[in-house]
Amino acid sequence: MPDEPNSITRRSFIQKTSATASAASAFGQGVHVAGRDELKVGLIGCGGRGSGACAQALIATDTPVKLVAMGDLFADQIEASHKMLSDGAGDRYDRRAFPSLSKQMDVPEERRFSGFDSFQKVIDSDVDMVILATPPGFRPQHFEAAVKANKHVFMEKPVAVDPPGIRRIIAAA
Repeated sequence: MPDEPNSITRRSFIQKTSATASAASAFGQGVHVAGRDELKVGLIGCGGRGSGACAQALIATDTPVKLVAMGDLFADQIEASHKMLSDGAGDRYDRRAFPSLSKQMDVPEERRFSGFDSFQKVIDSDVDMVILATPPGFRPQHFEAAVKANKHVFMEKPVAVDPPGIRRIIAAA
């Protein structure tokens, strides 16, 4: 079937997203922000997967990484995530054990955002990179906002839940 202007084939999707993935792999090789060696991270979506991804980002590299902003629809979710990251995850059955990450966290109350606009507040809070760990229905909007703000993004699959969302991701990338 010939490509129509708004049609996306599996092949074109993989070609376009592989370029994004290869750019993201630079994170593993060390990211340096102009004028400083510390990478400031913002977490958008503070549930179990978001907290886990954030913990992995904070312990995965020798490059100084600091969590500086958190956002979620629900304030209690932010507080639970902040506590877990600060205290560490010991011998819990549902989480890989890791020590306290409090030395890599600088998230005062004024940078803990709740509500539907929390993603934008995290993006606007002088972060270098955002971890998008919200449900995938929200990710196209959040990804688009992060790209417009020139932020690095970590986002797992699925990146969207429908063809319009996928097209929005591709256009933003």
